[in-house]
Amino acid sequence: MKVQDVMRVARFTTPESSLAAAGHVMAEVDCGVLPVVQAGGQVVGVITDRDICLALAARDSRPSTVDVRDVMSKAAYTCHPEHPIQEALRRMRDHSVRRLPVVDSAGSLKGILSLDDVVLEARMVHRDDFTGPFYADVVRTLKAIYEHPVPAVVS
Repeated sequence: MKVQDVMRVARFTTPESSLAAAGHVMAEVDCGVLPVVQAGGQVVGVITDRDICLALAARDSRPSTVDVRDVMSKAAYTCHPEHPIQEALRRMRDHSVRRLPVVDSAGSLKGILSLDDVVLEARMVHRDDFTGPFYADVVRTLKAIYEHPVPAVVS
């Protein structure tokens, strides 16, 4: 199974948009993350509902007065539509993220892949006509994302 078989159409925001505008889009489509796309169409980051909440609390600001560019994650971990699902899950594990913008070779947004959508496609057993994802792939990814680092012991 490939990313393009599971990905969804993605709504997005721009770096110049306000947090209020980004929040309205999230509420409208009931999602918790938006890819941030620059004028040329390339993905330059992501912003989550948590990013918005924490930024506004820290700044004690109105959402209409803060730009997405000031809050967004500048590291946008992505995948391509033709990648196998296992490659996308590896990227989620490696970067501890549950969602990946799906981009073409030029970095332009084509969709979004959510671990939630992968879970709904997962199966328990291997059959000749099914190439994954399997429950074990999903569990391994979830464990990697939610794993807590061992605290350093100071003596």
